[in-house]
Amino acid sequence: MMRRIATIILSVCFLAACSPDAERTAPPPAAGDNVNVITGLMAAFNDHDADKMRDYWHSDVTWIELSGEQASPVTTSAMQLHDELVAYFEAYPTVSSSLENITVNGNFVTAVERPVWQEAGERKSQASIVVYEIIDGKVKRFWYYPPQ
Repeated sequence: MMRRIATIILSVCFLAACSPDAERTAPPPAAGDNVNVITGLMAAFNDHDADKMRDYWHSDVTWIELSGEQASPVTTSAMQLHDELVAYFEAYPTVSSSLENITVNGNFVTAVERPVWQEAGERKSQASIVVYEIIDGKVKRFWYYPPQ
């Protein structure tokens, strides 16, 4: 009898999980202080304000590019990152970016970053997975995976 009740309960749970209403229920968007750091950073990026972006980094922030089995530091200080971004904004004056699929795991915030820009009159876009490590309310490290 207990086995039959368990089977019925499992069947009901399975049907509920597979119902059309269950498919429409998405997890709530990520929230919290660490997400606020990243969204503030992204707002400053979209304003092309490298000075404001520094408010969101540690002085020894590290930007790391990942490719296959290689992890290569691009910058290892706030000043170096600031200078990289100033040059980037000069090279891409129309760039803006958004974050999709934000996920939080303790001090780590993961997202798909999607920049868009104009080049030779044509709209360009790409997407990269990015992982930010937030320590004491500021970005300590971030890792970019190859763009797709």
